[in-house]
Amino acid sequence: MRSLLAAVLTLFLPARGTHRSAAPPPPLPLIPCPPAPVPPPVITCPYPADVITADGMPLVRPYVVEWERERDERDRRRLQRERRRAAVLASLGQDYVPVPWEVAV
Repeated sequence: MRSLLAAVLTLFLPARGTHRSAAPPPPLPLIPCPPAPVPPPVITCPYPADVITADGMPLVRPYVVEWERERDERDRRRLQRERRRAAVLASLGQDYVPVPWEVAV
């Protein structure tokens, strides 16, 4: 029993006496610390007036604002086309009466 206990202890305990190493292990080489991470750039909203915030939460969702902006841009282009069409027809001596979009559909 004693030899079994001695065998187990030799596995888990350090060696004694002359079996120890004479010099301490060399120190680990110093590795320079990596540079501190750069914080990502702050992205500002291109249209800050479109988003109203209350306690940091937007009251208008960005996709709604984008949809309204696209709708307004389509309307602006449509009106510009109608003005150009009216100018071309006026140069030919014809009157141009725009038909409302709801009637044409």
